[in-house]
Amino acid sequence: MIKNLNRILMGALILVITIIFVASLGVNMNNSLKPKEEKNLKIAVVFTGSGLGDKSFNDLIYDGLLKAQKELGVEFDYSEPIYPEEYEKSLIEFAETEEYQLIIAVGPEQEGDVKAVSKRYPNQKFTLIDSKVDAKNISSIYTRWEEQAFLNGVISGILSKEDYEKTGYMSKAGVILGMEVPHLREGAIGFEAGFKYINPDGEVITAVVNDFKNPLKARETALLMYSKGVKYIQHLAGASGLGVFSAAKESGGYAFGVDENQNYFDPSVIISTATRYMNQIIFNEIKYMNDNTWNDGVHLSGLKEGIIDITREGSEVELDPIVMKTVNKIKSKIVNDELTIPKSKEELETWVKLNKYEE
Repeated sequence: MIKNLNRILMGALILVITIIFVASLGVNMNNSLKPKEEKNLKIAVVFTGSGLGDKSFNDLIYDGLLKAQKELGVEFDYSEPIYPEEYEKSLIEFAETEEYQLIIAVGPEQEGDVKAVSKRYPNQKFTLIDSKVDAKNISSIYTRWEEQAFLNGVISGILSKEDYEKTGYMSKAGVILGMEVPHLREGAIGFEAGFKYINPDGEVITAVVNDFKNPLKARETALLMYSKGVKYIQHLAGASGLGVFSAAKESGGYAFGVDENQNYFDPSVIISTATRYMNQIIFNEIKYMNDNTWNDGVHLSGLKEGIIDITREGSEVELDPIVMKTVNKIKSKIVNDELTIPKSKEELETWVKLNKYEE
């Protein structure tokens, strides 16, 4: 009787063990058949010294990150170095974690650091904004700044000629740069080319404030320009450019915005903005990475690609309708490769002699 009971208990125990083993085997098989969860793309960004809140360049880039976060589910971290020597440190800190599929360095001032860090971390991919570096793990995004500022130059040239016809005095135009860097200098040349395309006898004055985050200094520079007969100023100065708008208001002059639509800052004095859709550029770079279509090398874009443009939206400065009709006509010539804009002082001098707008 006891032996039979033991046999029954032993059989039941073996049955239970068998059931548990088979069940666990099934769970393991199911787990092995399940696709592995894909981790979200992680992006790191090193902003320029002017940082977020510049109402222009950096803020547009941040908007692009938010769009990528919302539409692609990416995660991102960023740093806002204050001093140039902090750029390399930020890049290294992001790269050495090996967590980020792409590190975006904002601004040409980071070019040297990106070159150095990219060699140290050859498997890390970088995107560099506003610089031209041809390396196997760097995507360099460079827009045609000469085209971006050219159309605002055209407007100022038209208005300057109108001033002369009304008063007998030829108004001057000006450009204020945040720093002396290649892409901004190309923008200044483009603006002057636009002005002289319409008004070859006019004068354009250029100044550099050596700071992207000093509106007071830009204001003082602009006030000096306005006092010397300048009536229209294009700023290419980041957050410093806000001081140009203040000076325009004080002096009875006019100004032009850049990158993000800045017409709303003071619609009474800002005629138009030379827009650059950095938010879309950043989103595109992240999407390329997400889709495995990201490529290194130098990537150029301009009016033809729809990355830069001009907008009057939000401005309350009244213009004769013929002004924007002329601007759009000239824009079409650039898009259709009928007009190439100069990028250097040497090119400009020859270009002005050979190119004059004809109605």
